[in-house]
Amino acid sequence: MASFSTPVKHKSSPHPPNTRADVNKDSDAVQHGWASELEDRINLLPEQPDAFIDKLLPCSIPFPNDADHSDLEDAFKDYNPGPGKEVAEYGGLLAGLRKVVEPLEEGRKLEIADTHGKEMTFPFHAFKDHHHPTFPDITVSFPGQPLVPGSWRHISMVMEVKASESQDPFPHSGEEHVRTIEQLAKSARNLLLVHGLLHVYLIGIYGNAIRITRFDHSCALVSVQFSLEHGGAKILRKFFWHFTHPIVGDTVVGADPTVAPLDKESQEWIKAQLAVAKPRNWERHIAALEEGRRVEVYDEKTGRCIPYLLYHLIDVNGRLFSRATMVWRAIEDTRVWENGCLVPDKTCTAPAKPRILKEAWRQVVRTAETEVYKRLQEKISEEERFGLAKMECGGDIGALEMKWWERTQDGHLSETSNATETSLRGESQCATGVVTHAVLFCSTGSNGPDAVPFVNPSPGFLPDKPYPLLHPQHQTYSWRLCDKDFWHRERSHMRMVIDDVGRPLHEFTSTREMVMAMRDAIKGHQQAKERAGVLHRDISLGNILIVDDVSERAYTGFVHDFDYSSMDDTEERGSECCESILDGSTAVSTGADAAKLKERTGTFYYMAVDLLDNQPDTIHDSHFDLESFYWVFCWVVLRHTVCRSKTSGEGGQKLCEDLFISSNVKNARSNKREWFFTAGISLEVPGNVPLTTLWLAFTDLASGSHLPARFQHLKTLLSYKEVLDAFDKALNMDGWPENDWIRCTLLDKSPQTGIAPVVTILADVPRDSSKPAPTGPRQLRSHTTQARLATTSRSAPPLASTSHLPGPPAPAAFRPGPVTRSASKRMFAATQPSPLDDPRPPSKRSKAGSSGPGRAGSSSKRPPT
Repeated sequence: MASFSTPVKHKSSPHPPNTRADVNKDSDAVQHGWASELEDRINLLPEQPDAFIDKLLPCSIPFPNDADHSDLEDAFKDYNPGPGKEVAEYGGLLAGLRKVVEPLEEGRKLEIADTHGKEMTFPFHAFKDHHHPTFPDITVSFPGQPLVPGSWRHISMVMEVKASESQDPFPHSGEEHVRTIEQLAKSARNLLLVHGLLHVYLIGIYGNAIRITRFDHSCALVSVQFSLEHGGAKILRKFFWHFTHPIVGDTVVGADPTVAPLDKESQEWIKAQLAVAKPRNWERHIAALEEGRRVEVYDEKTGRCIPYLLYHLIDVNGRLFSRATMVWRAIEDTRVWENGCLVPDKTCTAPAKPRILKEAWRQVVRTAETEVYKRLQEKISEEERFGLAKMECGGDIGALEMKWWERTQDGHLSETSNATETSLRGESQCATGVVTHAVLFCSTGSNGPDAVPFVNPSPGFLPDKPYPLLHPQHQTYSWRLCDKDFWHRERSHMRMVIDDVGRPLHEFTSTREMVMAMRDAIKGHQQAKERAGVLHRDISLGNILIVDDVSERAYTGFVHDFDYSSMDDTEERGSECCESILDGSTAVSTGADAAKLKERTGTFYYMAVDLLDNQPDTIHDSHFDLESFYWVFCWVVLRHTVCRSKTSGEGGQKLCEDLFISSNVKNARSNKREWFFTAGISLEVPGNVPLTTLWLAFTDLASGSHLPARFQHLKTLLSYKEVLDAFDKALNMDGWPENDWIRCTLLDKSPQTGIAPVVTILADVPRDSSKPAPTGPRQLRSHTTQARLATTSRSAPPLASTSHLPGPPAPAAFRPGPVTRSASKRMFAATQPSPLDDPRPPSKRSKAGSSGPGRAGSSSKRPPT
């Protein structure tokens, strides 16, 4: 592999949230996270609004541009915006907007409501406390559907309103304007997740000035400003016409034709199936069935699209520009269409088996996760597989769609793409069971003409009709609209079904079960690396699961989510992957070229210290993943067991708060290095000798590669054998308590920020200096978000990297505890300054004269590193 490193680009708030600083929407950490999230990802397109709409919202029925639109001349006569009049003018604004959408035919009409000041929580109940609430100003229904107040499920679009044109955030900088964009971004995130949309549209109204913004999971595209006083009402009418007349699907432009909400009949069918199968905790898992959905899973092995019913959300990545991973419990929908309705298949008598369904938007420069699972299944037989998830079916819908689009663009089809062509708009039934326009993917059981080719296809099958849209939508195309050199920033939509069903590691019933699950996951990690040449590279709390039904498996826990993994000899596979994601004007010689764009990855809290150091010769290898297992172990034990420091007496949750307090890279690695020689070696779990023994042994092993400089000759790297031996020794001990899980209270009475980052440690593709900079869209980096970055990072040192992102704000200082030494550390204990030299309580030591560790005025003492 290449002997270079890639710089850290910290993207958003930590996942899971650790302290109050991670969760308060007004905190520097959260605001900086959103500013970082948005930096370099807001692009102004130069096209005039009409062209913007035609390019991004092609419609099935042309807008009646030549019709009489004179009714719009006085549509906004009662709207007189101005400073301090935002709320007072809502009545006139709403009246004008309702006049704009009035010509929409029955079944396409929109409800528009004033919702300003009304709190709306995150759309998934189990995670509503993970994100602070939002207050959208104006909300819009789906065509022909009622608008239910306070429900994201009934909203298709949001409008944010400001009193004057000077509050348009896109050409300006400053705190206020950054927050305005954040409001748009949070609404976009919620709409994308709750409906499974492929992209979403929001409208900003700044006095009489209007902008349309299109968000997907890679970036945002912003229209040129237009005015209500100079023809803007007609432009809005055209926009809403296009928005409600999609070529693909039956709701709005941006809706995924392979997704449908769970209707009442589907919910009852799920209950009936699970009542027969009786999987673990199934009654708890159906508590929020209205949040579920029916989706089509494209299976690369067969070419079929298989319907699944998603009934319980296990995890969700709450970041906007990200993989946006959602992990669900699901069952296959074995019903068939009869007379326009889904009915039970009388030939199918086997009870439904719950599965794990993962949906994500992968970075196109990465090898598809399905390729990794194929490699694992090729190299490791079913009988030998241990501690590893197995893919049952799945594929990259975005890659398939891109091939179809490219074939259409290359003229390999006799027909030409035409939005009004009847063959593309033939009536068919897809996931909803209702008549739709063109259907790109449909499952077995659909009886429409466009769905037939996918009933009994072959692998790699593509329809013989032209792709009906101007651009792909299951693979983002936004960056390529800005500049084709930015292809590497696109994302591709994939779904996969895993046959192992499990629960998160932190939901263990006993610490012995948790330790067994971690041990088995480490064995699975070893098997993947040594037998298949697969290195996971993103060991985190969410990627280790405890098996629901251990009677069906030889292992208690397993590792999954190989989206960031690497494979040996990936050149041939990577090349094939790259060819499927690029259009004819872009070429990549081999998969290795694309792989070099991303070298080291990880979820921030659990990353190995040396990966945070950004040293040029540091390459992600297995010992770094083993250290990530250690930090996951720390997180779970400190938060969910009754443990304490033997020296300071501080409890585990307080220790966890101090250890993982920083979202600043420099402070995070300092905290972790110090941990090994302070609180980390003084922990005990009263009444649990085996777990205490394992804790001390694992800490001793993990610290071996982080000795002070004078002891570098004693440095050792973590190995599978030593780590597994420590786990086995502890598991063979007597004295494990039962039912010793405790609930973490660190986040009580505090809104959380949600699931955010894999810290992508990424390298930007070097730009050829001989080529001119793009002259089309403009990235709003030096305005908007840069203001927030400058505001929240004044006291933070910049990252030692070529990343565009300045260093995040440094949080409160790490609070070291008193020092003790394990046997292997006593040789240099006397040579290190100790926090015991400071007579103040541990909670006070780092605060006097310091705003954080490692900065001017700090009096906190640290062991040399």
